Amino acid sequence: MWSDRYNYYNIQFDTHFSQKLDKSVVVNCLLETKLFKQTSHQAFTNVDDFPWVTILLVETYDGNFSSSDKENQFVTLISIVCSKGQNIDSQIYIDIFKQIANELNWKLYLEEDDAGNENIEIK
Repeated sequence: MWSDRYNYYNIQFDTHFSQKLDKSVVVNCLLETKLFKQTSHQAFTNVDDFPWVTILLVETYDGNFSSSDKENQFVTLISIVCSKGQNIDSQIYIDIFKQIANELNWKLYLEEDDAGNENIEIK
């Protein structure tokens, strides 16, 4: 998805969601950064001194998902929405998202860039 106000990132093993992790591993990884706080069983947001972000922990097999009251035990996708604009240095986001992806042995993808390219792996 493309937006002039938001960037959409995904952290996942591959584009086929072929590896799932125990949710507790992913939750601990996010909390250890001290940049995110948990708001529900599957959602996180930024702490006060970090730019705005919403993170969802999802178990999906095809990339489709919705928020749910039902707790998932596994995660195949970390879906991220964060601010985009002239006053936002996107590298701040990219650095921490790459760190999380590396710790999980997964990859970081930008869903769509300004030129319309989709699922761009960020190395």
